[in-house]
Amino acid sequence: MLLVRSLLPGLLLLASTTFSHGQAASTETAPDKLLLKVGLNAGRALRYTGYYGLSMRLPLSVGAEYALSSKFTLYGQADADFRLFKNNATVGDGSFVLPAGGLGVGARYYYNQAGRERHNRPHGSFVGNYLALEAHTEVRQRFGLRNDVAPSLNAVWGMQRRWGRNFLLDFNAGLGLGPLRSDSYLGYTPNNSSLNITTQFNLGVYFGR
Repeated sequence: MLLVRSLLPGLLLLASTTFSHGQAASTETAPDKLLLKVGLNAGRALRYTGYYGLSMRLPLSVGAEYALSSKFTLYGQADADFRLFKNNATVGDGSFVLPAGGLGVGARYYYNQAGRERHNRPHGSFVGNYLALEAHTEVRQRFGLRNDVAPSLNAVWGMQRRWGRNFLLDFNAGLGLGPLRSDSYLGYTPNNSSLNITTQFNLGVYFGR
């Protein structure tokens, strides 16, 4: 009995230390599963409208990314291009304050994470170079008379980096394929091309947590 009484304080101290260490380790190693971000997509700021010239826009963007593992994520992004300035002759977008927008959902694969870590390059959750497959839909209002809707499936290469604790830079570019559909406000449908090659270019600066 005396032996038990003498060992009991030491055992309690050891158990307490082990439990505290386990809690700290689980807190430190548990990565964030969800990234939410809002910012500007500079890749959409300036658009060429063909015969009607250039139009300048404020490209607001919101996105969410969910980690399935350390390398694979699912994501969604919505872009809204608010008009800031346009040439007086640029009537191709009609008179709408919001002449264009886009919505994309897809999956990303962040490759070479181990190699980046070995060479002390940016890596970790939602950071690094990636390949993605994205279903994207672009909507544009034209001439104040119709909407052009362009859904596509895109193969994308990109890179995402953190600036400090709260900011991110996300650049990507890609190619895709999809149809073009035009809906007229005048009760008829303009001629549609059956299939189009699409391009994608995004340069986003985001606040993200």
